[in-house]
Amino acid sequence: MEYQKIIRNWKEFELPELTPRELELPIYKDFITTISGPRRVGKTFLCFQKIKKLLEDGISKENILYINFEDEKLINSDSKDLENLLNAFLEASELNKNQDLFLFLDEIQVVKNWDSWIRRVYDTKKEARIILTGSSSKLLSREISTTLRGRVYNIEVFPLSFSEYLNWKGQNLKIKSILEGGKDSIIAKKYFQEYLFTGGYPAIFRNPQLKNEVLQSYYDSMIFKDIVERFKVSDVKKIQILAKLIFESTSREISYTNLSNKVKSLGFSMGKSTIIDYLSYFEEAYLFFQVLKYEYSFQKQLGSIKKVYCIDNGLLNSVSFSFSENKGKLLENLVFLALRGAKKEVYYNRGKFECDFVVKEKNKVIQAIQVTYELNSENREREVKGLFEAMNKFKLKEGLILTYNEEKKIEIDKKKIFVKPIWKWLLE
Repeated sequence: MEYQKIIRNWKEFELPELTPRELELPIYKDFITTISGPRRVGKTFLCFQKIKKLLEDGISKENILYINFEDEKLINSDSKDLENLLNAFLEASELNKNQDLFLFLDEIQVVKNWDSWIRRVYDTKKEARIILTGSSSKLLSREISTTLRGRVYNIEVFPLSFSEYLNWKGQNLKIKSILEGGKDSIIAKKYFQEYLFTGGYPAIFRNPQLKNEVLQSYYDSMIFKDIVERFKVSDVKKIQILAKLIFESTSREISYTNLSNKVKSLGFSMGKSTIIDYLSYFEEAYLFFQVLKYEYSFQKQLGSIKKVYCIDNGLLNSVSFSFSENKGKLLENLVFLALRGAKKEVYYNRGKFECDFVVKEKNKVIQAIQVTYELNSENREREVKGLFEAMNKFKLKEGLILTYNEEKKIEIDKKKIFVKPIWKWLLE
């Protein structure tokens, strides 16, 4: 491996022009910073955004190293390669001894035994600030040794939020005008129609005409690189079939037994334990997320039926074409992603009726949310009763129904239900 050439390439590299994300990337003295999230959501560009800020703040580029381990020149790297790359960098650099050393190591999970090397550098080089990225939700647990736990600060990166989407579209709208129904609300609603179907993967902005092809390639990479290769899955066909079934079941209640029966009806055999394993792989790759039914008993929670959501509406539409006309389910998927992105602890409630989301904070449910495209004569009673049932169960005085474009207030038995457009709620 030509270590000096790799370092030279970095030193000659010019940072690209960046459209900033709303995410901040803090670097703390006593912690390793980790950035996790699915492929192609902008983890690398978040690193570049931070490097640019460091340079603006006066940090010498001689003190900054960035390496992407999915570069073909670094295939099959191990901890010895990490050591040699660092030594090559230190030999080729005129370090400013009065400044910290910043190590940005992108897609670190592909390097063999990386965690032991990181631990040693963390313990021995007190001037080093370490920033790691990885396409795995388990970057902080399964793939980091026990001795590193408690020493990491993690940031999750998702596809663009709606406010970021507007910014990337060049729409510098005033939030106050949107929320009060001013002229900017018309523009926001127009772009929300796009966002609902296209999702927030950054590459779609550069190649909108190739949207389906680009998103299909992302999906293939998740399946083959992040799941099949990482977990050594031998039967690729089965995991593809299960993924297709889950795409079709997004935002609906599912059970492991039901999924097993569906796979069997397609001529394949897949036991409940295998389905549980595969679903955990999907979650680690940030393809799908499971939401548990709220139960007061943790054991009941784990054994109950779940609901599943997808990382991005555009991906959902491109891989599962049947979703394109189901606007209500797309809205529900968006609401889940907003709650998950805000690090909310989310469940759903099921009694006589269903409430799409209940949000828990410090062992107490603080919010109940129902999602529907519109309230009409066919669904109004069901949607209101599902929300009201959850409000009574968790002793909530207020509830929220999110729709595509309705806004009003409903009062029942001294309880208030606020009906809001999702595009306003996302910007609040």
